[in-house]
Formats: sequence, C-alpha cells, structure tokens
Amino acid sequence: MASGSALTLAKRNLRMAVKKTLSTISPESLAIQSQLCVDTLLSLPEYQSSRQVSVFLSMPAKEIDTSRIVEDGLESGKRLYVPYIYRQPPTQPALSDPASASSPPGLMDMLSLHSLADYRSFKPDKWGIPTIPNGSISTRHNCLECEESVPDLIVMPGVAFDEGFKRLGHGKGYYDYFLARCEGVSDRDGVKRKGRMPILVALALKEQLFEDGTVPVDVSDWPMDVIISGDGRLLRR
Repeated sequence: MASGSALTLAKRNLRMAVKKTLSTISPESLAIQSQLCVDTLLSLPEYQSSRQVSVFLSMPAKEIDTSRIVEDGLESGKRLYVPYIYRQPPTQPALSDPASASSPPGLMDMLSLHSLADYRSFKPDKWGIPTIPNGSISTRHNCLECEESVPDLIVMPGVAFDEGFKRLGHGKGYYDYFLARCEGVSDRDGVKRKGRMPILVALALKEQLFEDGTVPVDVSDWPMDVIISGDGRLLRR
C-alpha cells in the first residue's frame, strides 16, 4: 500500500495507462464483453435475490454497457437506484469515521427510477451518460433515507480492478464517500445499522482487470465483493 504523494501519482499513472488502452477498444469487443458480463451478473444468486439494486449508468465506448441491467431490474420488480451528483451540493453529511473517506467535490446520492419510460427519457450529459433530470429530484426516493432502503447490491464502475478485489475509480471519491455514508444510516427507530453493507459487484472489461497488487489503494478505498470480467472470469472475495 503506497502513501501520500506516491499513492496519488501511482493512481494517476494507472488511470492514464488504462484510459489509453480503453480508447482503442472496438465497438464489437465492447458489445461482446458487455453481453458476457451482464449475462453473468443476471445469473448471480446475489442479484436474483436482491430486492433493491443500485447500478451505474454507463458512458458509451469506455465501460461495460449497463442498460440491460436497468431494464431487467425494473422488469423483474426490483427497486432500482442510479447515481445523481449534486454539483453544488448541500452541506456534506458528517461521517462517523471522518478518516474513512475524504469529501468529494460534489455529493452523490442514489435515487430511484420510476419506470423504463422514465429511464429512457434521460438525456446524456457531456460524457454521454444518461442523467436524472434536475427537475425530477424531489419525486425520487433517496436510498439513504433509512436503513430499510439501502441497496442489497451495488453494481460498481471503475477505471481498473485487480484480482485482490481492489478498485481504482475516476479520482473524485464519489463512491467511497457514498459507501462510508451507508455505514451511518439509521433504521426507523433511529438505531445505527450494524454491519450490513450492500454487496459490491464490479463490472470490468478484460482490459481493466489486473493481477493482485496492481491497483494502489489506501484505507478509504473500498474492496469489491465480486468482480465480473468481460473475458468470462467471475471472482469472489
């Protein structure tokens, strides 16, 4: 485990190398790997038994396409949550362990989808990611409102992963901070939740999965529970 500026540099260098590789992936390879990853995810007992699922909405050409996960989840009656980032957020929530994750530049919540029609109405942002309309925020359920609504399973994005279940994100800290907030959610009686965290499932193109020890991390970086790779590998921690 690296520390300080050496860790920051190691993360930056790995991001740059992986992003350069991802820029060369063909649409055909992306489609094949996406289908294999999603087929594997949908067959997982952990996914099938989950009632509440959070899934990232994918950017085109650079990561596994998650659109079919959204469609399957809604069609099978699950409550689906997707990320929404407040670019000028309200005051950042206090963490029970402030050292567990540094505050990101904006606040990411997971908000509910109403229906397939709702999802298909989303417009892409500047990265091509379908995005919840600002005007609809007040109509959506926030999964951190109480313990009972915290997702059973979160489908995680990332730039790189390794076989030691470590994840390298895009560098903003949105997911690590969100997961730290999950630990502080109270139940309906105001009692802090004890130990139950969502199952974290990473979807990785084969070009994003490396041998153990490749991804540099610190104490605020959450490990994955399951990694599904575009070349057919299924890893469990």
